[in-house]
Amino acid sequence: MIKGLEVGCKKVHLSHLQFADDPLILMTAGVGYLQQVKKILLSFQSFLGLAINYNKLGLIVIEKKDQWADSAAQMLDCMLVQLPITYLGVPLGANMRRFSLWQCIIEKIQNRLGSWKTGCISRAGRLVLIKAILNSLPLTISHSLKSQ
Repeated sequence: MIKGLEVGCKKVHLSHLQFADDPLILMTAGVGYLQQVKKILLSFQSFLGLAINYNKLGLIVIEKKDQWADSAAQMLDCMLVQLPITYLGVPLGANMRRFSLWQCIIEKIQNRLGSWKTGCISRAGRLVLIKAILNSLPLTISHSLKSQ
């Protein structure tokens, strides 16, 4: 129904990411695709009896004119959002080579590790714990979107 994007050096086709109630729809810019997204949102509301909170719905438009972006946001009844943004606690659309952008992730890891008594955990146990924390953070989302 919508044409997704090819991301990364391996050209992975990606149309959406979903985590709980936080969807991220990635698509080629086009009025027809916007109409399809609107139909999907309306169908979601009808079938499940849930309402879309349009105050939280944001549209990021890349490489299109401001007038097109404004009309697209009006069509979807949402606000225009500029990159970089934070999605699930991870910065998207920013230069991930900058140390300052990793600071929030480093602080999350430190806070989670701080709740454990690291002095009682072996070196191997610490490694397992750190890997588990890193795997629970959606870092691949940021990397794959940045690669395009």
